[in-house]
Amino acid sequence: MNTPQLFESLATKVWPMARRFARISRRCRGCILSERHSTFISGRCPICASGSGESKVVSPMVPHAERQRFDAIVRGYTRGKRYDALFLLSGGKDSAYLLHRMRTEYPDLKLLCVTVNNGFMSSVAVANAHDVAERFQTDLLVHNASIGEFARVLRDAFLSLNGCGSYGVVDKADGDLIFATGRALAREMGIPAMIAGLSWVQLEQIMGITTFEMTEPAGPHSLFPLAVWRTGEQEIRQAVRDLRLMRPGSDSPVVSNSELILAMSVIDVLTLGYSSFEPEFAQLVREGKTDRQVWLHTFELLEFAATRGLLNKDLRRGLSKLGLTPEDVMKKELP
Repeated sequence: MNTPQLFESLATKVWPMARRFARISRRCRGCILSERHSTFISGRCPICASGSGESKVVSPMVPHAERQRFDAIVRGYTRGKRYDALFLLSGGKDSAYLLHRMRTEYPDLKLLCVTVNNGFMSSVAVANAHDVAERFQTDLLVHNASIGEFARVLRDAFLSLNGCGSYGVVDKADGDLIFATGRALAREMGIPAMIAGLSWVQLEQIMGITTFEMTEPAGPHSLFPLAVWRTGEQEIRQAVRDLRLMRPGSDSPVVSNSELILAMSVIDVLTLGYSSFEPEFAQLVREGKTDRQVWLHTFELLEFAATRGLLNKDLRRGLSKLGLTPEDVMKKELP
């Protein structure tokens, strides 16, 4: 069992009891945000407090006309070509669920699944990508040609953190390059559309957009179905389990995410006092789109383990793959 799998097991089986005896920061009673992220008002973060004490904010429904427009756009790309759309397949739960629904609801849409290997994909994600593509008899291209460029971009991103969160710097740099690689492949192969599994929250917080599409003059037309469907995270996790779209125990992002995810998270806790990934899941909690307890325990355990040096070895191991040390990135000694 590797560290992410062990962490996931501890967060679900051990931490619910152990947390009673641990000294950690307070968390918002409405969502999950740490008191080190925001100044609380009566035990709640400013966003939850502004809701007059309500812990949940209903996720905005996508207008029916917008759903119809999305459907028309997708069906419009079914043109009898070899491939109608390039599908970015990461090997995580969202892309597995998304491929299932696209193949079910648009069976005539010819997809080319592309897994962009950044050199830090977990072995679990690689295996899941192959399995789900084979399950739906969809062609899969694993793109390894940009691994060197990813190493350079990610190294520069870590070195430019300067007290900023990894979510908006390292993770964004990784995502931007994956999308740029996908778009370049689609243009090279004459594929008019690209489909990706970013949620509406990720689009808003990472990409700065509030719609389900991105267009560029040179193409392709990028589509994000989850921004239309608004499927909850726990619903997605349950679906991939019931349909056996992923290997057992791998539907958690902690397990199937990048090998650098622990390094990013530990650096955040040691420099900011909290993980910069927390706001994304806090919003999902407020909208009733994920299980509060799951992510409360996950981020609490992360804080506890990081501040006590329990993840130092994993931090050093992750950064060493980029030729870096924690001291290079944080300019401080580890606990």
